[in-house]
Amino acid sequence: MAKYDIDPELAGIAKIKMPDNTALLPLMNRVIGLSKCRSDEAVAVTRHRTPGYGGATLDTLVIEPVRHEGELPCMVLYHGGGFVLKASFAHHSMAKLYASSLPCKVVYTDYRLAPEHPFPVPAEDCYCTYKWALERAGGAQMIVAGDSAGGNLALAASLMARDRGLRMPDAALLIYPVTDRRMETDSMKRYVDTPVFDAKLSKMMWDAYLGRGLPERIEYASPLETASFARFPPAYIEVAEFDALRDEGVILCEKLRAQGIPAEIHEVKGACHGFETAIKSNLLKTCVERRINWLRRTLNHADEEA
Repeated sequence: MAKYDIDPELAGIAKIKMPDNTALLPLMNRVIGLSKCRSDEAVAVTRHRTPGYGGATLDTLVIEPVRHEGELPCMVLYHGGGFVLKASFAHHSMAKLYASSLPCKVVYTDYRLAPEHPFPVPAEDCYCTYKWALERAGGAQMIVAGDSAGGNLALAASLMARDRGLRMPDAALLIYPVTDRRMETDSMKRYVDTPVFDAKLSKMMWDAYLGRGLPERIEYASPLETASFARFPPAYIEVAEFDALRDEGVILCEKLRAQGIPAEIHEVKGACHGFETAIKSNLLKTCVERRINWLRRTLNHADEEA
C-alpha cells in the first residue's frame, strides 16, 4: 500500500481488509472455522467442553508442549477478530508457538461472538475460561494474553477476576489491544484507510459489540475507562505503527505506569494491524522472541518474590 511505508514482509496481508458488512460474517466464520488446531511433533492439543456465561458450554483447547519438565505456566489466550470473527489459522499457530517456545500450557477458548452475542457475553465467557483454567492450575503461574479484541478480553477478564475475588494473573501480554470505545485518539482520527483494520471498521466493531447500549460496568467493555488498574499484573504491550489502535495501547501503558504497574511497550515499525498473520516473517519472529524473553523475566521475578 503506497500511502503507508508497510514492511515488505507484510505486503500480502496489506491487501486484506476485515469485512465492513456484518451480513457477511456468518459466511466468513464458516470458512475460518475450517481451520483446525491439531497436535503436531511439538505440541499436544486436547479439546474440552468448559463453562461459559449464563450456563452455556464453550469449546476450549488446551495446548501444551510434548516434551517438558516440571510445572508449566498457564497462558489463557484470547483471539482477536473484532469480537465478530472466529480464531484463524494464524491464531492457532501463535497459540502453538507460545506453548512450545515459553514453554507453557495454553488455554484457548471459542468464546461467543457479536453481533449475535454482544457484550457482556464474550467478556463473561472469557472470564469463565480464566476461572476454569485457574481452578486447574494448582500453583502454576498464570498469564492472560490476546491480540486486538482478544487483548480487550484479556483486560476485561482480569478486571472481572480482581473485582470478583479471584487470583490475578502474574503477567499480561497484549498485542495491539482494543481498549477504548470512545475512539478519540490521534491514531484513530488519522488511520481511516489502513490495511486490515481502520477507524471505520473500529466503529463497526463497537456497534456490533455494544449492541445493547452502554453497560453499567463500562470498564469491562472499554478498559481505558476503568477508574483503577490496582492489582493489575505487569504488562507487555505491542502496537503497530500504522494502526488506528496504536495510541490506545500507548495510553494504556501510560495509565498502568502512572498507577505503579510495571508496563513495557514496543511499537513495531512498518507494521499494520494484524501483522501476526505473517507467521513466517522475520518481523514477527523478532517480536515473538522479545515477548518470550519478557515473559520469562517477568515470571522469574514473580517467582522470586513469592
